[in-house]
Amino acid sequence: MVFAGLGLVGCTPKEQPKMAIAGSTTILPFMNRISALYEAENKVEIQTSAGGSLTGIKTLIAGKCDLAMCSSPIGATLRTDARTNGVKLKEISFAYDMIVPIVHPSNPVHNLSLDQLTRIYTGSIPSWAMVGGKPESIEVVTRGPLSGTRRVWNRRILKAKNLKKEAIGQESNSGVLAYVAEHPNAIGYVSYAILNHEVKPLSINDTAPTVQNAKNRRYPIVRPLYLYVNENALSYDLKSLIVFILSPKGQAIVKESGFIPQDALK
Repeated sequence: MVFAGLGLVGCTPKEQPKMAIAGSTTILPFMNRISALYEAENKVEIQTSAGGSLTGIKTLIAGKCDLAMCSSPIGATLRTDARTNGVKLKEISFAYDMIVPIVHPSNPVHNLSLDQLTRIYTGSIPSWAMVGGKPESIEVVTRGPLSGTRRVWNRRILKAKNLKKEAIGQESNSGVLAYVAEHPNAIGYVSYAILNHEVKPLSINDTAPTVQNAKNRRYPIVRPLYLYVNENALSYDLKSLIVFILSPKGQAIVKESGFIPQDALK
């Protein structure tokens, strides 16, 4: 329904077309699965790349990709840049995700409040002992400046406060997960979809990061995931790909990929 106005009827696909997709590292594994399925059923070549949500949007505005993956809504500056370059952005929400704080499995802490997370990430809580853990300094891990996950986390946790100067930057969810898995005193945050046994997810405000807690809106950091296109440069195959993502089959892959289907939180 969201994409009905783009008019698939009457379009004729070109032979062996190519599509370029860029942006969010959070969405990339899902998009790779979707692209492989779509390529298998259609005569089209799809190239995917990551680099961060903002990188995807900038690449789309520059006309160097057809679809941008974004794990946060874009701001006014990028929308202005798009208009200046003759790009008519269309935003499509296709799934939901949770952002989850993680620690090393040996860390005895199981729960933090939003206020404690804010104070940890700003540096006013420097030791795990101040939140029920061991008397060890906290290593704060964050995402790079082009990350949509970082943008959502900063809005919810940092708000207008400054990030701890000693924070360690990582360019992907997997980079954060790998660092925390190897450093017993570290804390980071990742997409719910990437969680594994190498790290321990923390509850926030005594609410565990579960799909049910996201659906009932108890878990405090739930975000939509987006796709952006230039309505002035839509091909048949691009429209068809997005319709596929929003279809029951595509939404089943959303769920299998660890995200929450689009209609689950309505």
